[in-house]
Order: sequence, then structure tokens, then C-alpha cells
Amino acid sequence: MRRRTEAKRNAILKAAEELFRKKGYQNTSMSEITAKLGGSKATVYGYFKSKKLLFEAVMNGASLEKSDLAAGQQVSGGEKQKQLALDSPVPIVPMENYQEMALILEELLNSKENIKASLYRFSHNFMQTICQPAFLEIYRLAVESSRRTSIGKHFFEKGYAHVVGSIKQFFLARMDKGELCRTDAETVARHFLSLIRGPVFEYHLFGYGIMPKAEIRKRTRQSVDAFLKIYKLEKAV
Repeated sequence: MRRRTEAKRNAILKAAEELFRKKGYQNTSMSEITAKLGGSKATVYGYFKSKKLLFEAVMNGASLEKSDLAAGQQVSGGEKQKQLALDSPVPIVPMENYQEMALILEELLNSKENIKASLYRFSHNFMQTICQPAFLEIYRLAVESSRRTSIGKHFFEKGYAHVVGSIKQFFLARMDKGELCRTDAETVARHFLSLIRGPVFEYHLFGYGIMPKAEIRKRTRQSVDAFLKIYKLEKAV
């Protein structure tokens, strides 16, 4: 058996990282990684027994590099550029889902509609996005891997916490307009996300089925209505 080397391992990680970034976890195969790297599948599997373990190594390496930068380690310009690139959220979330989420959040923050209409639209679009199979696969992997790697932490910071921050900004603006009660906006954002996810996300997460769009719309609107009964000012439209 050929001797394993750190250089070969790093080459596999680099090839995998580029494909995960471009195509997402679900749409990348070990055959494609092997083809990009050159050589045989046996070589790749000699270092990583499965695509899941390879993905974990890529993501864990990204998080470690982030920690090194935060600790103030001296690195060259080229190395720093590589580390910052690996720290992007794209390898975690499939590109199409990432782009959709960015647009949905931007639309919410720029919405000129009243708060009920804005939240109706956002809730339906948001749940449609996070219930797509590619996103669910990555979500399950992040949860499963969180006990032994930093993927869960990275996923939380680049996913859930980022969404909460954006919704918080929307609620702060609507509090200023007198549409919501003045209270802690981050807590309000977390309550809101819990309400809209509850009736829809677990249904898909546990593979119970695919909920029709009309049913997702109905359930998210019910959640928005419940949320506004708690936080909306009486005078708000």
C-alpha cells in the first residue's frame, strides 16, 4: 500500500473544497473529486472512507483556519486569501439555496408592504427554501457531525444566527415605525423563526413527506397571525 502523505491529503481536501463550493455537497460525487484530483478512487478512499467524512474534514479545516486568523497568527497574503475564502458559507449550504436565502432576506429588509404582508411573503419563501432536499441533507449532516467536529458551530454561525440577525434588523425598523411593540428585537426574531418553522420544517426534516406549497402557505400564515397577536401594536395595520 502506498504511504500516505500530508501533501496528498491536502490536495484531496483542496479538490473537494472547490467542488463542494461550486456544486454543493449533494451534487458532488467522489468520482468527480477523483477526476479533478487525478489518480484513482482507491487513493481518495485511502484517506477518507466516505464523502461525508471528506466533507467534515473540509469544513472542520475551514473552521480551524478561521480560529487561526482570529488568534492573530502570521500568515502570508496568499495563505490569508485562501483561509478567508474557506470561511465563506457557500460550502455549507448549496449555492442555489444560499443565493435564494440571500434574496429572500434582502427582500424582507427592503419591503415596503405592511408588516403582515411582509412576513407572509417572507415566511412562505423561507420555508420553501429550507425544506428543499439539498438543504435538508446538509442540515442533517451538520447536526450529526456536531458532536465530533466544528461543522455544527460553523453551520449555526453562518446559517441560523445570520438569519436571526437579518430578521432582527427588520423588526427594529418596524418597531421604529410603530408596527411592533418595543422590546428585545433578537428575542422577537428567535420567537418568530420558531413559530414559522415548527409546523413545517420537522415534517420535511424527518422525511414524512413533501408538503404542498398551498399547505406551507396556510401554515406559515397561521404562524405569522399568532406572532402578530403577541407583538403587533393595536394601531398597526
